[in-house]
Amino acid sequence: MYVGVDDVCADWGVSRSKGYAIIKQLSDQMKAENPKLHTMADKINQFYNGNGFV
Repeated sequence: MYVGVDDVCADWGVSRSKGYAIIKQLSDQMKAENPKLHTMADKINQFYNGNGFV
């Protein structure tokens, strides 16, 4: 399941622009760990969002 910027902002207590930056950073990290992984623009896997990998 993927979550959007609104969920990231609520979970992390950050602004919308910072939420997009977090999503970008987490997506890049996920791709580095598994290059075949499919990422979605403006969405992040719930597992990564929930565990706070930043």
